Formats: sequence, structure tokens, C-alpha cells
Amino acid sequence: MVMALKEDLSVLRNKLQAFIENELLPYEQENQLNAEEDIPMEAIEWVRKRSRELGFYGINLPKEYGGQDISLKGLCYFKEDLARSGAVLWGQVIGEIGGPLRIGQMLENFTKEQIKRYAIPVIKGEASCCFALTEPNAGSDAFAIQTKAVQDGDEYILSGKKHFISAAPYADFAIVIAKELVEGEKPRVTAFIVDKKTPQTDGFELGNIQVPISGERIHAELYFNECRVPASNIIGLPGRGLLLGLKRITTNRASHASAFIGVAQRLLDLSVEQAKSRVQFGRPIGDFQAIQHMLAEMATEIYAARCMVYDVVDKIDQGEEGRTGASMAKLYASEVTSRVADKAIQIFGSQGLAQGHPVEKLYRSARMFRILTGTSEIQKNTIAKELLK
Repeated sequence: MVMALKEDLSVLRNKLQAFIENELLPYEQENQLNAEEDIPMEAIEWVRKRSRELGFYGINLPKEYGGQDISLKGLCYFKEDLARSGAVLWGQVIGEIGGPLRIGQMLENFTKEQIKRYAIPVIKGEASCCFALTEPNAGSDAFAIQTKAVQDGDEYILSGKKHFISAAPYADFAIVIAKELVEGEKPRVTAFIVDKKTPQTDGFELGNIQVPISGERIHAELYFNECRVPASNIIGLPGRGLLLGLKRITTNRASHASAFIGVAQRLLDLSVEQAKSRVQFGRPIGDFQAIQHMLAEMATEIYAARCMVYDVVDKIDQGEEGRTGASMAKLYASEVTSRVADKAIQIFGSQGLAQGHPVEKLYRSARMFRILTGTSEIQKNTIAKELLK
């Protein structure tokens, strides 16, 4: 990976901040976008197009695919800044939701035909994809997946169900991890590219939109009703699908942790503003030691989490093994964000309890972080296994 210089990152971050303040947030306000309602496709298409023009969309990709070969550290800075902004469309700016971030780490496993047919449209913002691993009875236990694939000549027949798949409502195709049944052999895990079902193609069917406590409508079920997939749509080699999924875990957990920090920082920003402006007993509540202590604790924990996350990210960028560190970063950043959100509610009082208030929304989102990309308990298992080797 080509490391971006700090000076370049500074320029890029300033450019991103200008876009957020001068274009993204005004666009969302003008169009009254709400993260807890269906986002119009024209809004998604606008932000993808504009972000691509500015060089943000797919910024992590190699230059041959229109990216800037940005380091993981640079990508994490972007995610933190975007999450801190409070923008509804923040995940679309760099292709987090159904865009290039879903396929960037797997491009080397794609064939030339797969790149041409599937990857390039996503990179250009003309198509969306999702990564389908999780099932009702197979979350962190990837070996427990029940979606099955059986070869039939030059095709495979897929049957099963995936759930809580991010970006599924927008996806034109899915990267599906399935258990391939081979006669006389143990089942093996294989990755397939599966088109969405249309009158012209046999593929997955979109199930229910699954709305979590954050209220965002970006997750859904996928059904595979004996859909036929050409063998040419296997990613990499048969039986290597689980490794493909695991390959994404380390960088995903680290980059997710940076977004959690962005959310925590936004909560602190809002809390500081509230402490300065809200008056009780004739004084701003920031004058009271109880409020000051909460703000100090929030800021200290965010600082500690940020130091941990970027230390891990630096090591990953340098090619060091980062799975345990990434688990620590994801664990700590998600737990810190939850504690920060709780204190923010306390500082805002009844205002922060009102449904639709920014702090109330962030409080609900923060609770999800301890589950997404592996629960806190799974992260602890990973860390402990390394310690006990």
C-alpha cells in the first residue's frame, strides 16, 4: 500500500471539511434528509457523483482504478471526520454504504471479467453491492452458515437466507459467503457474486428492511431461492470464501473504530456547546463541577481511544499483524462511545431524551457499535486467545 504523506492528508482533510460544510450539510438541509427515513436514490446518486468528482469516492483504491492509494490511516481520518460531522449521507461520501469500500480489499481476487462487469460500475458510482455473510444463526460464528451452494454443471444453485446485511436495500449484486456441498467431501466455504433478481437475471430476492434501534433503513434480508449462479462468479478459488471474509475483518474493525471516535467527538462537541449555553440557577451549567467532570472524563476517554486506534492503524499500514490490536481498538472505541453517549444524555437532561434530538439519535446508534463487526465479547475472545498462546 502506498502511504499518503501527512501533508497530503492535511490537504485532503481540509478539502473534505470544506465539502461537508459548504455542500453536503446544506444539501441535506435543503432536501430535508433524515437518516431514519428512506433516502431518495437521487440524493445518493448526487453525493456519489460529487464525491467522485472531488476524489473522495473510492479514495482507498489503487490509482489504476481511480483511487488515491490512500493509507488506512488516511481512510480512518476521513471516516472520523465524516462521522463527527453528523451528515446523514456521510457513509456515501467514501463509498462505505454499498460502494468501493465493500470491494476494495477483494479486487486482487477478482478476475478481469468480474472487475469489468461488477467492480468498475461500483467504482464509478453506477452500481451498489453488499457483503453477505451474517445469518440468523451465524453471526460471529462464520462456520455455522447455512446458505448452501450445490454445483450443477457450469452453475451453482444457492439456497438460504442472509440477514442484517448492510447496504442490501441499494445493492445490485451481493458478495455471498456460502457453504458449498461437495459429494464425498467435507463442505467448504466459497464466495460468490450474486446478482439481484430481475426479470432478466436469476438472483437473490430482497427481504424485509431490518430497522435497528438507530432507525436507519440500510439493512435488509436476502433470500436465495435456488437461484442459479454461473461458476465464473466464484471469487478466488472454491473453498477460500471464509479466508476472503476474514481478510476484511482486521482493517474493517480498525476503520469502524475510527468512525466510533467521530461519533463520540460529535457527542462531546454538542455537550460542550450545551454546557456553555444552557443556564440553570442563573449560571451556565458548565460552571458546575459535576458537568465539568463529565466533560473532562468524556474528553479523556476519547483521547485514549483515538491514541489506541491510530497506533493500531499505523501498525497495520506498516504490514504488522493487527488482528488482536484491531479487536482491542474496536472493543475500546465502541465501549468509550457508549459511555460518552450516556454522559451526553445526562448533560442534556430531558432535552436529550426527546425523540429526534441529535443526542438521543446518537445514543441509540452508539449502542449498536458494541454489536456490529463482532460483539465486544467476540473481541475479548480474540484478545484472550492471543494472550494465552
